[in-house]
Amino acid sequence: MAANKIEELQEHISVIEKENDVIKKDRDVIKEDRDTIKEDRDSIKEDRDALKEGKVFVEQKYDALTVKLRAQVECPVCLEVPTSGPVHVCPNGHLVCSTCKAASCPTCRTNMLSGKSLLAVTVMENIEHECRHEDCDELLPLEEYKLHLKLCPHRRVRCPAPQELCGKDLPLSKVYGHIVSECKGSWNENTDGEANDGKSLIRFSYPLCTGNMSNRGFGLSLKGVQFYLSYEKVPPYHVFNVQLIGNAAECKDYEVNITVHSPVDGEMKGKNVQRFSGEPVPIDMEREIKKQSGLSVSTVLMEKITVKL
Repeated sequence: MAANKIEELQEHISVIEKENDVIKKDRDVIKEDRDTIKEDRDSIKEDRDALKEGKVFVEQKYDALTVKLRAQVECPVCLEVPTSGPVHVCPNGHLVCSTCKAASCPTCRTNMLSGKSLLAVTVMENIEHECRHEDCDELLPLEEYKLHLKLCPHRRVRCPAPQELCGKDLPLSKVYGHIVSECKGSWNENTDGEANDGKSLIRFSYPLCTGNMSNRGFGLSLKGVQFYLSYEKVPPYHVFNVQLIGNAAECKDYEVNITVHSPVDGEMKGKNVQRFSGEPVPIDMEREIKKQSGLSVSTVLMEKITVKL
């Protein structure tokens, strides 16, 4: 009886040992697979690093070549790379853009004939162009570059204040700071922060325009979007409008409401209340067109609305 139990126990131990051998082999296989995966992963990482280095090298070579090509086709007079042909060339091979072409070559002073460089046009059409606006570092293909110039946040625009009060030309990105801090055509420097808290609509009293002089406007920043409330005299009307410090396409995303009323008519229900609802106008809209936009109130009606102090 005891011998049978010993034999059964030995058989059970043998089975366990065999199972342990199988587990050990499986573990060794898993370890080998893991090592192989690690080797493959390291190899992929090395290949990726090599590709990255190769990409950086190619980009550096491309950038260096583009800089050289851009320098070769740059006009020696205006110092800009042409964006449209023809590009004129003198008998000695010096280039000059169509705008700056004169009777003699600006580089060697030889007579300019009728030569045109097809190679320069090909280069111009295939290199990236640097944005000409100050503080902008964009490099773009020619077609994207032409569009970018119209929408660049650093493009130069005229201050939206009436021409006779300011008329300063400055980058779009600096317009709002100019309006609220130094513009002579703005009321902002005479108001406290509560009048323009960036969250709510505003209401304030305007002195009436006298003679043919326009009045100062007001810079508004609502939820991070910047506007300028304009009040100009366009005889025989007083014209109120809101300009978005942005482009025409962006104006479609906003609606402005302007109400002109007497200061004593706080509920804006009087018979002389004038209202306008519509899109703002873009910062770079022509001034004469701007004067035809927004809310126009006749001088006769403005005198009825005005409270004399």
